[in-house]
Amino acid sequence: MFLGMDVGTGTVAVRDADGARFSECAPYGMAAYVRELTGTGRAAGGVTGAVVAVPEEWCAESGCARREALFAELRAVSAPVPRFVPAAVAVLAGTAAAAPVDGPAERLVCDIGPERVGVTLCRVSGVPGAPGAVVEFVDSAAAGTAGVPREAGPAAHALAHRTAGGDLARRAEILLARAVAFPRYREAPLHPAGGPGTSAVTAGEAVDAFAPVADAVRAAGAALRARCSPGPGIPDRVVVTGALASHPLVPHTMARCLPVPWAAATPGIPEPGAAAAGALLIAEGAVRASEPAPHTLGLPAHEIRRGRLVARRIPLAEAGSPPPLTVTADGVPVVVEIPPGEAFRLLVEVQEHGHGARRAPAPPRAAAPPAGKYHVGLHPARRGLGVLVLRPVGGGEATLVPLGAPPDG
Repeated sequence: MFLGMDVGTGTVAVRDADGARFSECAPYGMAAYVRELTGTGRAAGGVTGAVVAVPEEWCAESGCARREALFAELRAVSAPVPRFVPAAVAVLAGTAAAAPVDGPAERLVCDIGPERVGVTLCRVSGVPGAPGAVVEFVDSAAAGTAGVPREAGPAAHALAHRTAGGDLARRAEILLARAVAFPRYREAPLHPAGGPGTSAVTAGEAVDAFAPVADAVRAAGAALRARCSPGPGIPDRVVVTGALASHPLVPHTMARCLPVPWAAATPGIPEPGAAAAGALLIAEGAVRASEPAPHTLGLPAHEIRRGRLVARRIPLAEAGSPPPLTVTADGVPVVVEIPPGEAFRLLVEVQEHGHGARRAPAPPRAAAPPAGKYHVGLHPARRGLGVLVLRPVGGGEATLVPLGAPPDG
């Protein structure tokens, strides 16, 4: 049995002997769903692999606590060690599997919500002779929306647009595009904001309510474009996700607010459950989506060998390979012991890009964990070395130690 889970929508995709199926549950109820699933006869063979699609903010250093909490919940129900991938990568995994490419192609994912807009650039390539495609995260940027009305705002307009369908939906897209350029169309009625029986929303009201979202798309796109050097080419696809993906102003906003040349691509909206479906394909190995560690990290320690204290280096990450959520040796989790009464002073050695001398940055500022034995793991983080995890062997709350940025040369 393989599992693909999407935290953002609470969707779980399962493939077993009976085929693939989807279920919806609250994001905080995923572990309970897996427990119920593994307790049935249909899961007699156990869960072979699990991949969790998480929001981009979970991939930052500040989001590691959320990843660790979900990791602990899933491990408590005897699920295999899960892999975490950005939701944008999971969405494109499904798209790449449906339409593999022979050479590298850049694809953009715009996650548009009423409070936040995220733009993620990925590179997709098909490998000759391989069964599936490869999805590689390149970079991302986000911007908040300010002044978006909560009542009868863009979310209500997007819902009305989804339920209208057909000619009414197409009419709304044309009308709003004209209202942006020509003020005389602003007073024309759009869909009723709250459904039948409510007052009609005018095109001008819809445009004004969506303006902060359009500004956020412009800001996030510009920030990402500025960081992409040399400049990327034209993406063959722009995928729009999020609560406002179906808003009738989205196609017009992509064309007007995304930087050149990204604005040239026609946006598309994936099917519901796309992130969970893509995560399932990654779990099965049909699509590869590895995020290799940029640097080699090691944890200096000591062990008693034949009655003598000898130095040892515990590998945390190898440059070019995915960092392990749990460090193992010969398939067994590595255990470190923090003696009682000793000040907690952590040193992590860094070998930048896997070459050159190993250096130790300044010790991270972290509260000393209680004395005892711990399993060791590492959560990767955007634009940083990651977060070291010390999990008590006997159970209990893990200690998270942010490692910060690489040492200056």
